[in-house]
Amino acid sequence: MTSQQQVFDAIDARRDRIVEFLTEFIGIPTENPPGRAYPEGAAFLEQALNARNYDVETVPVPQDVVAEHYPDRAEYPRTNVLGHREYGDGPTLHFTGHFDVVPAGVDWTRDPYDPVVEDGKLYGRGASDMKSGIAASLLAVDALEAADVDLAGTITQSMTVDEETGGFTGLGYLVDEGYFAETDYCIYTECFDSTRVCLGHRGVLKFEVTAKGKKSHGCMAHDGQNAITAMQDFLGRIEEYRETLHTRTTDLPVTPPESRHADISTTMIDAGYSENVVPDRCTATFYRVLVPGESVSDARSEIDARLQATQEATGAEFDYDEIMFAEPAEVPRECTVSQTVATHVERHHGDVEFVVSPGSDDQRFVVNDGGIENCIVYGPGLLEQAHVEDEYVPIDEILTAAKVMAATTIDLLGETEPN
Repeated sequence: MTSQQQVFDAIDARRDRIVEFLTEFIGIPTENPPGRAYPEGAAFLEQALNARNYDVETVPVPQDVVAEHYPDRAEYPRTNVLGHREYGDGPTLHFTGHFDVVPAGVDWTRDPYDPVVEDGKLYGRGASDMKSGIAASLLAVDALEAADVDLAGTITQSMTVDEETGGFTGLGYLVDEGYFAETDYCIYTECFDSTRVCLGHRGVLKFEVTAKGKKSHGCMAHDGQNAITAMQDFLGRIEEYRETLHTRTTDLPVTPPESRHADISTTMIDAGYSENVVPDRCTATFYRVLVPGESVSDARSEIDARLQATQEATGAEFDYDEIMFAEPAEVPRECTVSQTVATHVERHHGDVEFVVSPGSDDQRFVVNDGGIENCIVYGPGLLEQAHVEDEYVPIDEILTAAKVMAATTIDLLGETEPN
């Protein structure tokens, strides 16, 4: 039997190699939207898995499936990448993470796609969210191999697209196509820092509403019907709804604690042509957050009731268009993978924090659609670094997370008995 310290030493010995790997990986600008450089990202990961002797499978997403979810981006090819290592007939552990990143923006003090290391931190877009998570799970298995650990099960690594815009053609597609059918345990390596075990997330419903009025000259407003005025009625009902939602709380450890309630926000408004024209269109966009225990279908019904009331009150016609939804997800703190990861987090940090994410992520596909209870979120990187300028990940975070992943792998899959 190999000692855990041998595995940990193998991880520490690969510090420079994993920084080199991650530097090249971050340098590929896999921005979403729209899905830029996905082929280059997939090819890089395919090569990395082949170099490690995984059985590699690339899964292109059919264009009609992409068009169903992202009609304005269907011309951008999308490919998910999987690698399998079968050691024995024991359980299967599936590490999964996404390789798309949000657009870098313009306010960086460094080139977001020319990563640099400063003071033990690696800077670049995707450093925390979440290319370091993919690097950590690869590093964990590299170290197990280097230490000659004889595992008794199977490891799968999957790297997916489009999490930043809903994940439907990424992890959602893999779950729909049966790639998780044989999975016993799953670790989604999203950034939450290496001291935390994430048990689930809140849900979201993004939608827009358009009020339809009648255009007229501003000096003859009586000839028109002002769509902005009609929208004001609906916005008032949304504010009342928001107050109601704030009374719907959860006892789950959503972090930060201020996010432990349902919510709705008006996030964008578009109306008007000129200062002297009564507008016949006003479109508002909304972001409805659901706590575990709520459902998207119930949220739709509540919104529709308020929309119907506004139409009756104003006489205006309204259109409802859904942008994206994600059901809440949660798993028990007592599930095997959660407790196993927590044990090893405590050994490295002295304590562990169980949390629930304030926003949605791809865990829901595995838990809700795949029916796999033993699925938690654990990875390096800092949640507060996600989507910000000058994003970074502490290199020690990657190494610690890899050690937790490696030790967890041994416990979950077991080791073969020597002959």
